[in-house]
Amino acid sequence: MNSSKKSWTESEEKLLMNTVHSYLDRGLPKKEAFKEVAAKINRSAATCSHRYYAIRKTQPSEMNDSLITLQDCIQFLNDTQQPETLTQENESLKKEKRELLQVQKQLKERYITLMGKHEKLQQLLSIIKEAENYEEPPSAPVIH
Repeated sequence: MNSSKKSWTESEEKLLMNTVHSYLDRGLPKKEAFKEVAAKINRSAATCSHRYYAIRKTQPSEMNDSLITLQDCIQFLNDTQQPETLTQENESLKKEKRELLQVQKQLKERYITLMGKHEKLQQLLSIIKEAENYEEPPSAPVIH
């Protein structure tokens, strides 16, 4: 990193601001955005951070465009599901849960049955293997 670099170009500032806003829009930390920009423009993350806040101080109107207003909040709340819809969804989810619990119970019962059959087959297999280990007694020669 070149610490002797003094002035910022317009494209560097634009990259810095766009990257930080992109990170913030995705819910990511500014610190990571500063690191990304620093690597691209050969400056330290701290320098990028200082420049970001300096720009923000001198151009507050740009930042206000991305702030959430009371009207935005009201609109969001109006657009969200109404309580009746939430109640219906909750009942639907409860019904689905009951059905899934029933299926789970049936699967457990089937599993227990299959495990019992598996044990019986294992026992039969061990008997067969044991029988294979016995040698047949030599048979007496047949005289004609």
